[in-house]
Amino acid sequence: MPFDWNNFLEVAERLSTQQDEASLRIAVSRAYYCIYNLAKKRAVSNGHQRKTGESSHAQMWRVYSLSPDPICKKLSTIGERLKEKRERADYEDQEYVRVDEEAKKAIADARSFIRQLDGLALRLPNPRSMRQ
Repeated sequence: MPFDWNNFLEVAERLSTQQDEASLRIAVSRAYYCIYNLAKKRAVSNGHQRKTGESSHAQMWRVYSLSPDPICKKLSTIGERLKEKRERADYEDQEYVRVDEEAKKAIADARSFIRQLDGLALRLPNPRSMRQ
């Protein structure tokens, strides 16, 4: 049985109740990877094929942003925003001020993303019909 990427959001939610910075940073990261993998699964099922020379993350959010569908564009915006938060949580070694708030916002964004993705027509995004 394939892995359910929604489990990453459940882990993020549990970690967001902790007080230590590491748990909160991981919560941000898992919220992002939940939506990234759900978005990727949908795009691949509609014909997306990864191209070399660009990060798979940048490609994924571009696939959604290039869609004429306004919901796909919103999903791209949420994805990019969470990607930036995830990169900060995963790579910056400076103290992460208000990481507890960032974790809560990341989880709320992920929930919103999932609701919108679930409401999206199954044929979307359609990478075959877009110029990339």
